[in-house]
Amino acid sequence: MRYKAIVNIPGGETGETVDVKFKRTTAGIEASVDGRKYSLEVSVVKPGIFLLHSASRSIEVSVLPAENASSVSTVSIERQRISVEILDGRRLLQRTVRQSDRGGASEIRSPMPGKIVRVLLTAGADVISGQGIVVMEAMKMQNEMKSSISGRIRRIDVVEGETVGSGDLIAVVESIPTSES
Repeated sequence: MRYKAIVNIPGGETGETVDVKFKRTTAGIEASVDGRKYSLEVSVVKPGIFLLHSASRSIEVSVLPAENASSVSTVSIERQRISVEILDGRRLLQRTVRQSDRGGASEIRSPMPGKIVRVLLTAGADVISGQGIVVMEAMKMQNEMKSSISGRIRRIDVVEGETVGSGDLIAVVESIPTSES
C-alpha cells in the first residue's frame, strides 16, 4: 500500500510530507519511508499500542486516533508525540486542489501518478467552485479533479489518455474580478 503522510514533530519542521509504502509479511511488515527501508516484526500489546522489533531493537508505539472524522492521529514513539495525517488517494486529491490557490488563480496539480480518463471542460470555459474539470484515474479509482474557485479556465495541460506524474500541472483556473455596481 502506498500513502503520503504529513508529519508534525514538535520543535521540528512543520508539515513535512513523506512517502510511505508498506506491505504485510508473515512476520510483520516491510515499510519504506521516503526511501528508507524497514523490516519490522509487529506485536499488538493492546488496542492502539504496538511493539515494533527491528534487528536487536524494540520500540513501543502508541496510536491515538483523532476524535473527529479527520485523518490526523497522535503517534507516540519512545515518549515523543507526533501528529501524523495519512493521506490516501482521495484525501490527497482533495488536499492538492484545496491548497493550490495562489492569488487569484488556482493551479490543479496531480497529487500522484495517474491517467487522465476524461477532460470535462476546455480552456476559456467559465467554471464555478466545486465543478469538475478532468477525471483522473489513480490507484484504480476515478476521481474528479474540481476547481476550488469560481472563474475561467486559463489553460488545461492534459489530454484524455495521457499519463501524468505526481505534481504535474493539470489545469489553471483564474478568478474573474466582479464589478460592483
